[in-house]
Amino acid sequence: MTTPLDELTGDLGTARRVPDGAFTDRPAALTLWIITAPAWHPLWFQYSLSVVTLADIPEAPPAIKKFPGATHELLVMALNPDHGPYDAHTVRSDTLHHLTPINIAEQFTTSDADAQQLATLCVRAVVDGRLNPETADAPERIRASWSQAIEETLDHASHNRPDSNTPTAPAPAPGEPPC
Repeated sequence: MTTPLDELTGDLGTARRVPDGAFTDRPAALTLWIITAPAWHPLWFQYSLSVVTLADIPEAPPAIKKFPGATHELLVMALNPDHGPYDAHTVRSDTLHHLTPINIAEQFTTSDADAQQLATLCVRAVVDGRLNPETADAPERIRASWSQAIEETLDHASHNRPDSNTPTAPAPAPGEPPC
């Protein structure tokens, strides 16, 4: 498994991963990125991209699953500019304010490691301009593109894994799924 990246830069923005342990009050959170990408919307320019586990957590209500067997959820939310700008190294759960509705909420089945790698690949796709985090203009179309990208990426990763218990971190080649 590769070492997790903490910062990504592309043609449309930058992203920084929030350090592990910053959200100890959110035990389901596996990874969280703060994306700064002014090209996607004229009024707000930061988004959070996170992955949470849907596993049972002691003393927490059970996750609401969209289908049986769902193990993780990827969320993309526009961050409220009135409370920003947000910095990945100083943000905490009580200082992270998002706009509603949530832009992307996609559930899927995979391992924790692959879910975290998927988040990194999706962040890369956003800062490179291949996945749009902003759903204001065409929510159904944009959410469908995220759903397809996530499904294809997970399918691609599972086909390239020599042992299904060993997570891999394939880099997408030209023509492959965007995240």
